Amino acid sequence: MYENDFCEYAVEKKKEGSYLAKIVLAVAAAIVAAFVIFTILIPRYGFVGLLAAVLAIALFWYLSRFTYIECEYSQSGAFLDFSYVYSKQYRRDKLSVDLKKCAKKIAPYTGKFEGFNVKDVLDMRSSATAANSYMLVFEDNDGTHAVLFDATKRLVNNLYHQVPSLVTVSKELPEE
Repeated sequence: MYENDFCEYAVEKKKEGSYLAKIVLAVAAAIVAAFVIFTILIPRYGFVGLLAAVLAIALFWYLSRFTYIECEYSQSGAFLDFSYVYSKQYRRDKLSVDLKKCAKKIAPYTGKFEGFNVKDVLDMRSSATAANSYMLVFEDNDGTHAVLFDATKRLVNNLYHQVPSLVTVSKELPEE
């Protein structure tokens, strides 16, 4: 009876596009900062330069925790929650949607939101080219929004059992 009440799925965000550009820029900034600190600041300013080096190292360590990102989807009853998990340690909840109150359509994503004037899109897919991309279009007080996510057969089946009139089931989905 309760087999369709819960499903959890996580995918690793692929390092591509703007995400890859941000990582490359961070590495380049780290190299430039290390060069400036060790060739200019420490020899010229001594202890203050060493303090700047320690602060820069702490900053780069903090930023490095965000290079491994997982997108997690949790379906519990009629709620679908989206979260980011950074370095398998830090969770950041992004969105929770009550499917019975807010959802307008759950279907395979084809590159456009036909029939909907979507205000903003939250891309929680593993990759822009993911074969099993689905979209959730929903409305709230601010207008119509959409979430893109990677789907599995179990997740889509669970969503279908919660709101059958809104879900389009695709046959080419992975099991898990």
